[in-house]
Amino acid sequence: MKYFNRIIITINTLLFLFVGALFIAASSTHSANHWALSTQQELINALANSDTAKIIAIRIAVFIMGVFLISVALFTIFGNIEKRRSERTVVLESPLGEIMVSLGAIEDFSRVVKNQVRGVKDIKGKVISTRKGLKVTANVTLYSDRSVAEVTQEIQEAIIQYIQYTLGIANEIKPSVIVGKVVYRSKDEEK
Repeated sequence: MKYFNRIIITINTLLFLFVGALFIAASSTHSANHWALSTQQELINALANSDTAKIIAIRIAVFIMGVFLISVALFTIFGNIEKRRSERTVVLESPLGEIMVSLGAIEDFSRVVKNQVRGVKDIKGKVISTRKGLKVTANVTLYSDRSVAEVTQEIQEAIIQYIQYTLGIANEIKPSVIVGKVVYRSKDEEK
């Protein structure tokens, strides 16, 4: 769905930019726009019956429409950027008002889980806020001295406890754990 939205926004932006530039080009008298002007001029002459005041009014209206369409395209871009910034936070309600917690702060579960669960060499967390709730993913490197299933289950439980305790929410969280590597623990790392 995310890629579909990006494609639609791109098409929308390009369309508005093209149409807006076409309207502005049609309203100008620059020689580089001769083809666009001649085509538009034929249409205008047919509609306005060669009345000069009507042509100027139509040119002004077309210019304003072009500026409007380019503005809509720019606001589409800026609105999408602003939306992405707001998606990087989780909003919690309290009796005194809203509390915004950055997803980066929530992603710090990696440090806690690494120290809490035995058998984890490295963990990198990623949290995405969606309409349905939080989507939590942990990429881990494990040591080979414990069962992968056992360690990943402990990681999931630790992530759930950390996020629910930190945010103070009771929403169901189903973290995904991706085991990237299982490595041998050397004697230096056992200390």
